[in-house]
Amino acid sequence: MNTFGRRLLFFALFVMLLVACSPARAAVAPLMEVPDEGRLLVLTLVTAGVTWLLLKASIVFKVDLSGHAGPVAVAVAPIFVTLIEAGLRLIPPVFDNIVLTIIHLIVLLVGSIGTFFLFQRKAPRLR
Repeated sequence: MNTFGRRLLFFALFVMLLVACSPARAAVAPLMEVPDEGRLLVLTLVTAGVTWLLLKASIVFKVDLSGHAGPVAVAVAPIFVTLIEAGLRLIPPVFDNIVLTIIHLIVLLVGSIGTFFLFQRKAPRLR
């Protein structure tokens, strides 16, 4: 993985960690949409997935598609958010707090796993 890819991966994982540690502001409001932390998680995961798919497609077709990852991810991520929100609307309002807690736990888990794998590869050293 090149230096830019490592920096991008570190930045994405750092952003997920920051989002996962943010307080739950919408815990008292009824669940009308996915919280901002969930949207950011979906956007980050879709960007990573699209980047990986375009990397594989670049290898297969021998064409550089690296510049198209951002625009494709920005176009595809809202579709996934809309599908998730449609599924969340099927859940009765009584369970809104539980669903919000689960969403926040998923964001925290993904951020923690990403950070763990990032530091497992290259552990920082204190001198």
